Amino acid sequence: MTDYYIPAETTRFEQEIKKSRFIAFASCVNSSDAAHAFINQIRSQFPDARHVCWAFVAGEPGNTSHVGFSDSGEPAGTAGMPMLNVLQHGEIGDIVTVVVRYFGGIKLGTGGLARAYSSSVSEVLKRTPLQLKIALISLSFSAPFFLEDPVRRCLIAAGVENLNVQYNDQLTIECDVPENNFPDLKNTLTNISRGKINLT
Repeated sequence: MTDYYIPAETTRFEQEIKKSRFIAFASCVNSSDAAHAFINQIRSQFPDARHVCWAFVAGEPGNTSHVGFSDSGEPAGTAGMPMLNVLQHGEIGDIVTVVVRYFGGIKLGTGGLARAYSSSVSEVLKRTPLQLKIALISLSFSAPFFLEDPVRRCLIAAGVENLNVQYNDQLTIECDVPENNFPDLKNTLTNISRGKINLT
């Protein structure tokens, strides 16, 4: 996994095309279940809407194993897939988009629908602030008690998260370290422990 951008907050954009209302939402999700929970939340906010179309990429950009989309009653291929195409070219991960449509009485045609849904997603993405998600590696290793202070200092300097230290016959340390910092941390811990700590 590499570092990638994710939505920093939930955003909304609305446009009207030939009297149809398109209300688009984008939000951060880290799993398919979280994506479906968000979709259901939006659906419950607009119970009278005829179409609640959606697409998501739950994982890093370009990943195709945790994606989903739905046309929600629109002609096949006119809503969910165009929305997913925008997401997959947007270089944003962990993202779900939902577009609610209220029909205005004028048919848009298949091409018009595809353009309307993809532009709704493009516009909501432009308004979505992003934050960088740092790729982490999970570590678990042991260390002698007398090395606790220098080891803690090294881990803090490396920006580790979820640090957990247990006291058994020696220290058992679990943490998540930013992937980019792992090589330096590995070398530092090997040096200060004179080879007693060996991260693989």
